[in-house]
Amino acid sequence: MFKIINKIKLWYSHQKLIKQGILIPVNSYDEYLALVKKAKATSERKLFSNCYMLPGEIKRLITLKKFYIVKTNGGLVFTDDEGGYYYLFLYVDMMKPLVLPKLEKDILVENVYYEGRKTELQSKFEEYVQSAGCVYLNTYNAVIDRPQLSPEKYWQNLEVLQNSLAAEGKKICIPSEHQLKEFEQIYRDTIDKFVQRRYSKKERNEQRKLGYLHCIDDEKGKIYAIHITGVHGGAIATRKDCQGGIYSPGLMLYAFKKYYEAMPKDLEEQKKYMQPKGIGGWIAVDNKASWRIHKMLGMKATVKSMNQFVIKASK
Repeated sequence: MFKIINKIKLWYSHQKLIKQGILIPVNSYDEYLALVKKAKATSERKLFSNCYMLPGEIKRLITLKKFYIVKTNGGLVFTDDEGGYYYLFLYVDMMKPLVLPKLEKDILVENVYYEGRKTELQSKFEEYVQSAGCVYLNTYNAVIDRPQLSPEKYWQNLEVLQNSLAAEGKKICIPSEHQLKEFEQIYRDTIDKFVQRRYSKKERNEQRKLGYLHCIDDEKGKIYAIHITGVHGGAIATRKDCQGGIYSPGLMLYAFKKYYEAMPKDLEEQKKYMQPKGIGGWIAVDNKASWRIHKMLGMKATVKSMNQFVIKASK
């Protein structure tokens, strides 16, 4: 009941901010581009931005009516409403102080950089947002997108996993539409709030149909663990009362079944096929459980990192 009441309060606070003109909806991608272009053209100095979102993601947020301009004293600030917090993207002149309005929810700001190659501007940006009230929260490392476990070892481990689950009366599957509510609840209850991404019911159902969602359930349809592919707010989580077992490692292993099914037979071709092509996700540096699972598959950290900073909402 408390969660429902809190959600209602957040919704009303959000609507109030829109009515007050503190949050201004962005209605199209062209409008977003025009705002950025104008800000750059009218600034005395080059603006620094922490916006790394691809156009497709910004367009998605605009379509869902979740993307806003934040009224500030200077520069250009956008926010993505993630339900439990606001995710900020800035285009700012760091010679001018940033004063952010009270937004009633926690505010998240991120800075992506390369280990050992953080630029002077990136360091100044982190100092800049901290002077605006942000507090350092955590550091994440990006991991490679392709497992390095040998095909032989992979299929051996998968067989052991599936036999172990079968002995418990459980299986790995794509959740049915009626299981999505429970699927989403496990996601919200177990994944750190500041890496959660909010998707509509329609979007989740489309992800399900396309095979981007997996879970471990039993014959009654009760879900014990979930997995979401990295391109859709990637996450892997076991229900809180079932943690410490094989469920999360098992789902991570199973998630790459199609990858190994398409593995070339020729050894030279295999080497090329297994070469990382990009980033497979982000893991908090202190998330030992997740690092163990990824290292099991030979998925190592890249040199790309991300620092998180937050302003906690006053209660």
